[in-house]
Amino acid sequence: MKEHHFYSSKIKSLILLIISCVFTFGISYIDFKDENLFIIVMLSLGITLFSFGILYSILLLVRTEPLLTVTDKQIIVYNVLRKPTFIRFDEVALFFIVDMRHYGIKTSSYICVIMKQPKENTNVIDKVSSTVFPHLKGIRYSIQTDILNVKTKVLLDLLNSRIRPYNL
Repeated sequence: MKEHHFYSSKIKSLILLIISCVFTFGISYIDFKDENLFIIVMLSLGITLFSFGILYSILLLVRTEPLLTVTDKQIIVYNVLRKPTFIRFDEVALFFIVDMRHYGIKTSSYICVIMKQPKENTNVIDKVSSTVFPHLKGIRYSIQTDILNVKTKVLLDLLNSRIRPYNL
């Protein structure tokens, strides 16, 4: 049984840490005396947001466990602050890539997982999203590939090679 482990990209985590530190310390040195309440609240939210970015990037930098493991039978997605998610290949119909873009610049990349059987216990959000976006009905999981040390296309090829025996 061949397992493939994918870890967080330390270079991207370091870049996130540097950017978060620059913005956090830059915003914290702004003089708040002559600003109105709205500006003060927005700057405080910015400091809070980028402080969490510092914590998240430090967690990614010191992490020694993989973020993603692909075995012959399943995918294990290890979240940084939550329990791992297990996706069995015999329940998967297909994988595909989704790129998020802002003004034509790719900001993030995901591999979406379409399951053979839709989710049984649907909540209100799932019901509303399936009526508004019926083409996204079978998508239950997505794997963010930006923070991994692997190219999205290479990971997609590996995942598709694992579901072929189950789809014959």
